Amino acid sequence: MNIQDIVVEIDAEISILQQVKALLTGTSTTENRKPSRPATTSLPSNARTRRTLSAEAREKIADAQRARWAKSRKAVKKAVRSTAVASTAKKATPSGLRETIPKKRTLSVGARAKIAAAQKTRWAKVRETAKKATSAKVAKKSAPVGKTAAKTGASKTKAPIAAAPTTPVTAVS
Repeated sequence: MNIQDIVVEIDAEISILQQVKALLTGTSTTENRKPSRPATTSLPSNARTRRTLSAEAREKIADAQRARWAKSRKAVKKAVRSTAVASTAKKATPSGLRETIPKKRTLSVGARAKIAAAQKTRWAKVRETAKKATSAKVAKKSAPVGKTAAKTGASKTKAPIAAAPTTPVTAVS
């Protein structure tokens, strides 16, 4: 026997031993992973398996739900009939569901105008305070800054350069 055959047999034996270990511990060593990473379990011991329902069980559940819906519809129709008998002016709809939903309320034109005017004044105040804040920032920037400026009375802004005297222009007639 040559060395190559011995190595192949040892590898086969190692593979069989790893499979036996995986069966005993519940881990899978056949997954591709880096050698530095530990093998993880394929399924945790407390994992729930997904159960399936038979066709008969699904049908039973569906029938029960249909019965619940029928009971609900019957109660609504009964309520509609009792209100229809009390007030003959109202007509009951075929399904009877519209009578239970209250009518949507809307604002009058005057109310909408009042709300719009109030909102405009609110936004005008917001704009006014923003304008005051920006003008205060500009004033703050032009004010003397620092201890040395306060002591000397100098500001950071440069003094205007005096222009050369000019001769007055007179109109000649």
